[in-house]
Amino acid sequence: MSMRAFLDESGTHAGSRVVAVAGYVISSEDLPLLEEQWLAILDKHSISELHMREFVPPHGKYSGWSENEKRAVLEPLIGLIHSYSLVGIGAAVEMTEFMKTTQARAFSKSPTLVESPHQWCLRYCMIQAARWADETEIPGLISYTLDQGCLHRGRIQRHFNLTAEDENLRQKYRVGPLDFADSRTVPAIQCADLLTYEMYKEADRMLSGSPRGPRGSFLALFRGSDRLTTVDPEPIRRQVARGIQIQLACLNHLPYPERFQVMCHALRAMNDKNREVLFQMLPPMRSVFAACIAKGEMGKRFEDLPKELHPSDEYILSKIDEFRDSSKEP
Repeated sequence: MSMRAFLDESGTHAGSRVVAVAGYVISSEDLPLLEEQWLAILDKHSISELHMREFVPPHGKYSGWSENEKRAVLEPLIGLIHSYSLVGIGAAVEMTEFMKTTQARAFSKSPTLVESPHQWCLRYCMIQAARWADETEIPGLISYTLDQGCLHRGRIQRHFNLTAEDENLRQKYRVGPLDFADSRTVPAIQCADLLTYEMYKEADRMLSGSPRGPRGSFLALFRGSDRLTTVDPEPIRRQVARGIQIQLACLNHLPYPERFQVMCHALRAMNDKNREVLFQMLPPMRSVFAACIAKGEMGKRFEDLPKELHPSDEYILSKIDEFRDSSKEP
């Protein structure tokens, strides 16, 4: 039996409390049956493609529908998912102050060293899928299909390639081929959209401290065998710290005065909260900042230093390769 995981994302908009990636592992034998019946249900209700956001007021196309009308569509679709999917997988990461500031800044500055929240969720989905396959003793690799409009498509492809190149990791995490598809022509991605949306809404409810219970649609969709989890923030912090350490290693090629100037500029450019997060990850930087203040050093941007002081491309690539060797695993 060949298996394919269809995944979608939610919560990637500005101000979101959580980012989620989720979907379903489906066998190649059941996929045509699921998609044929899925399209028939949508056609019955004059819906061309299921996007849960279209049911959300005030701008959703179907936001004016009554609860009974929505239920008439969703209940049979959920029944199809339960009948034809092998397992649901999903991961969510809380967008804490650290994620919104320090991690986001590190990702924007060093996207080859630091992964986005979306990429972290995808990692955890792959881990959950592999564990499920191991525990159920189903052999074979798991192929992956993501929506073609997903974030950081190129980076996701590179990470998959990196993992697949290592035969031990490829077998350990059951990593099969990756492709991207249009949800309009691949209804299984619409199934993923439904789970991702419900997982996002449930995680957001829990983080908000709302006294309301879980949504009825989430309870109807979720099965005890599904693998929904949250992303541990510690590996994310270590990844950010590792990226900073690589940058510091590159700075070590500079003469001390210029190295001190660059670090002072970077530290002064951060707000108090972000600096404190950095100090917690790399305690020696607190002393560096204290020296900046004591000496009145405002600092200088690395880009403004003479080119002859920059480390060679070969040295920088060697440090990046060291980091990638430690980041191959999902």
